[in-house]
Amino acid sequence: MGKLLLALLVGLVGAAIVHIAIIFSIPMQAENDAWGRLSRLGDLFAVVRIEDRPGQPDGAAQAAGFTFVDPAFIDAACRFSLQGGPARIMADERTGFWTASVYARNGDNLYSISERVALEGALDLLVGTREQLDLARVEGSELPDQTISVELPTQEGYVMVRSLVGSESERPFVDRFVRSITCRPATDEEAGRPAG
Repeated sequence: MGKLLLALLVGLVGAAIVHIAIIFSIPMQAENDAWGRLSRLGDLFAVVRIEDRPGQPDGAAQAAGFTFVDPAFIDAACRFSLQGGPARIMADERTGFWTASVYARNGDNLYSISERVALEGALDLLVGTREQLDLARVEGSELPDQTISVELPTQEGYVMVRSLVGSESERPFVDRFVRSITCRPATDEEAGRPAG
């Protein structure tokens, strides 16, 4: 009976230690979410690449906490805030295959699209809240026909664009597409706001 009580006591003490260690590690883990890792790579509205190429020692992606980066893709991301109005994410170039996903700050995937369903295969998004997008529609904002409006229920988020590199000979063309991605606050004309 004494050995059973000792084993039970040791088990309870061990469980308490593990429980306390987990509670103390929560703040560190909360700061290491995708938003936090992307903030270490660049400011709001900065397009950052998440890429580790073979032969590169300690790439920026690993330094920011992205442990696995698929070498068959070139990944780029942009954090944005909708507090001043909608955000515009677009690329001037085209490529064979890309996907874009819009996430809330907490990591919830709110919208996804690929070049197959985008008009003319163009990456061109106007991201905003319902009120911001309604204003842009009512005021007749100056946007190309291929621009897709993405409504978000939150003020902050990020977009992740993944571009497939089918073969190494295609890498320069995919790289040119990724370098052409811009992420910026929408202009007054795009947002349907009166200038001034």
